[in-house]
Amino acid sequence: MYIIKEFDDRYNERVNDFIISVFVEEYGFEKFRKGLEQENNQEYIDNGGNLWIAIDEKDDVIGTIALKKHNNNEAEIKKLYVRNDYRGTGLSKELYSKVMETTKNRHFKRIFLGTYDKLERAINFYQRRGFTQINELYDEEEGARYFELYV
Repeated sequence: MYIIKEFDDRYNERVNDFIISVFVEEYGFEKFRKGLEQENNQEYIDNGGNLWIAIDEKDDVIGTIALKKHNNNEAEIKKLYVRNDYRGTGLSKELYSKVMETTKNRHFKRIFLGTYDKLERAINFYQRRGFTQINELYDEEEGARYFELYV
């Protein structure tokens, strides 16, 4: 059992620890650990986006997704992570629905994201929802892949 709610700053450290447990420890992206430890997740909200967290009955973070506003027409999906034992339960779809609802309510025209080759489940997830691959958005990162969707 879990609930999805908007980020609250008291969860900042727990969100960072959760993302490190998945992205760094499970998938091996060690070079991002230090930056993730210092992440201020409130910035997503302060800059016109949002961050949602899924928590279980013990108040542990089991999933996250963020929407980062770039301008009035474009936003970026960030931080879609689900704890291993909740994958395949529909939690990713519920988190994604929060982003899409907000995208429509705020009239964004384009959403985009970056992910990595080794995150095959994530790539398949986005492609099934109509995202198409594009050229790199940032400095080219080895193994990085970028996708967009016009809404």
